[in-house]
Amino acid sequence: MRSAALLRTSAVAAALFVTGAALPAFAQIGVSETAAGTNRPLQLAPDSPYRDPDLIYLEANSLTNDEKANILTVSGEVEGRYQDRTLRAETVVYDLNTGEIVATGNVILIDATGSTQYADKLELSDELEAGTATNYTGRIEGGGVVGARFVNRNTKEEFEFYNAYYTACELCRDADGDVETPSWRLRAKRVRQDKDTRTIRYNDAVLELLGVPVLYTPYLAHPDPSAERASGFLTPFVGLASDKGFTLEAPYYWAIDDYTEATITPRVFSKVNPLMEYQFARLFNTGRVDVEGSFTYGSIFDRDGNAFDDPNRFFDPSTAPTGKRWRSHIFADGYFEPTDFWTYGFGVQLATDDNYLNRYDLNERPGTRGVYDSESRRNTSQAYLVGQDDDMRFSVSTVGFQDLRSRIVELGNDQLRLFEDNDDALPIVAPKIELEKYIADPVLDGRLKLFGDTTWLTRQEGTNYGRGTIGLDYSRTWIAPGGIEVQPFANARFDYYEIEPEGSETNEFNRTLGQVGVDARYPFIRSDGNVTWILEPRVQVTQNFGDAKLDQFTTLDSNGFTVDLAQDGTDIDLDQALFWQSNKAAGYDLWEDGLRADVGASVSANWNDNRAQLFVGQSYTTDTNTEFDASSGLRDDNSDLVGLFELDLGQRFSSQTRVRFDEDSSSFRRIDSSFRYRDKRFDLSTRYYRIDSASNPLLAINNAPSEEVSGALGVKITDKWRTRYTGYYDIDSNNLRRQSLSLTYQDDCTLIELTYNRENLANDAIRDSSGFGIRIALLTLGDSGN
Repeated sequence: MRSAALLRTSAVAAALFVTGAALPAFAQIGVSETAAGTNRPLQLAPDSPYRDPDLIYLEANSLTNDEKANILTVSGEVEGRYQDRTLRAETVVYDLNTGEIVATGNVILIDATGSTQYADKLELSDELEAGTATNYTGRIEGGGVVGARFVNRNTKEEFEFYNAYYTACELCRDADGDVETPSWRLRAKRVRQDKDTRTIRYNDAVLELLGVPVLYTPYLAHPDPSAERASGFLTPFVGLASDKGFTLEAPYYWAIDDYTEATITPRVFSKVNPLMEYQFARLFNTGRVDVEGSFTYGSIFDRDGNAFDDPNRFFDPSTAPTGKRWRSHIFADGYFEPTDFWTYGFGVQLATDDNYLNRYDLNERPGTRGVYDSESRRNTSQAYLVGQDDDMRFSVSTVGFQDLRSRIVELGNDQLRLFEDNDDALPIVAPKIELEKYIADPVLDGRLKLFGDTTWLTRQEGTNYGRGTIGLDYSRTWIAPGGIEVQPFANARFDYYEIEPEGSETNEFNRTLGQVGVDARYPFIRSDGNVTWILEPRVQVTQNFGDAKLDQFTTLDSNGFTVDLAQDGTDIDLDQALFWQSNKAAGYDLWEDGLRADVGASVSANWNDNRAQLFVGQSYTTDTNTEFDASSGLRDDNSDLVGLFELDLGQRFSSQTRVRFDEDSSSFRRIDSSFRYRDKRFDLSTRYYRIDSASNPLLAINNAPSEEVSGALGVKITDKWRTRYTGYYDIDSNNLRRQSLSLTYQDDCTLIELTYNRENLANDAIRDSSGFGIRIALLTLGDSGN
């Protein structure tokens, strides 16, 4: 028979349940069991008697009150309540003489939120100055599990755990009911939670991965999961690389204030001089600033870590990048939104050496840091002001570039040659001003756009360029009888130019240009119940007006060679996206004369979750426009044929093929075909492309092949293990340019990735390399890799 008692107690007796709050906030774990066998916390009514601070409710199979010894004992499925806290145990003994409270046997302490703490035995003093627990398990607020043979709370209100472990992994039981070893945990002789700094400190700590000890440290500290931000050392990293040798990284995180933080990471190498890396972030009322960078004092070194210290090894000794000096990089950006209409910001990307980022495994593609996208191995710095709403956009910006595409190539006989671009020939754009204003047409229900663009480019070497443009654009869409969609359009603009070729006087001129045209499409739809077919022929006819004055965009240099002065929209490569543009030049400088007709058709089929689509088109003009480059596909009266085929079979298979075919030479100028297959276990993708070398000048700049096959295969071995291989094969040179292989373990709290990478880039003394790496990410401890 269950016994129950309501006890009026002193504050000392009430300490039994006050303990629930005093034991570690550190040691709270959400579970399915709470008070009275429910899966939710106690929710006391405002007038509940349990709110009385002097009232304790005890319920057990037996209750004994030894009045002579002044000891109260309850045993057998004990459940006690004090206010909104609950204690469950096999036995609870309270010594009224000493004020000692002892709970034993599957002790569970439940607080007002339903979070719990577990122990075999729990002892507390009446003044709560010290407390102990044995065979303790609990969850830290915010995530993380702590287990210990013995727990003691010292007089500093700090909890010390002995023969303890910490993990962020969920503790699961196997079929036999035993607790499984987590994928990672930190074991230590002593663990202490510092409430003031909200850190967890370890003595004689061992990191175990998948049950295997992999790292020992006499001391370690990290923020506990309840701390959103706390200063301290982050997880260190130790590695080995062929070019830099033994590597040690020891990052330190500094929570400067509520709005500012920084991370400083010293990186020490055995083969080359150390490097200091830093990150900084600051929040403001209207935006934020982020900065990252690094610096070192040393030499440029090759794939084996050997410094380039002998200029006579170079084909041209005057270009040899020899000598020690300060080398660094900085990436920074800021974004601010003071009003709903206005935003402004900046982006900075700078490096002292073209190969600095690559040598130290720093990010060569830092991403977009403003309104202008970054390119691979080319830094972009910018500042901008943008105002935008539903029908207007205005922007002012400036941008500059730094090229990082230099290469040091091995020529044989231990000789080297440096190939580098001239940064002095790259432009500084200052300013670029853009305006677009949309105005509704209340009469014909069309759309009128007012636009303007001012662009000024200056160079230390090369052509200086300035242009101002203002214009109007009108279009309207309506559906004609029979379902034909017709969109007439017209535009007109005025351009003013100031172009200063290097070594020549400034040439000023202006021009007025215009277009009228119509875009018509006629979709036919047929469905037989299983497949829906759509056939859509489309024609766009454009008549251009005005004198383009294209002769003003060429001049002769001192050697009699023709120099192209056009700066805006000169790289033209006809594809489906460009095909339906009324002006085939992507920018403002080039302009077509005469009449052009774009003719194309698409056919698509849709069934269940599958789709197939084919597009073919060709453009025709009345006059051959020799201002288009021969590789553009637009130079002749008839353009190259443009084709696109897409196939999607549910969620598993997708394929896309783009082609450009030159009828005159009966050859493909471009083939770009890819497909991907995905299911629960496999992820396979391949791509083949072939481009005429003349079709893309960036191939030569980036040392990229004109014909290549690439592919990737990912295999999910188990729920937690997977592997992936990626390769790029250069058909031109019969060379496997790049390949990587990875083996990854991942669960809810751990990521372990082993990688192998190999690059073979035409005898590049720096970028030709291979290496092994490991990346380890542990939830709440962070990640590191190499």
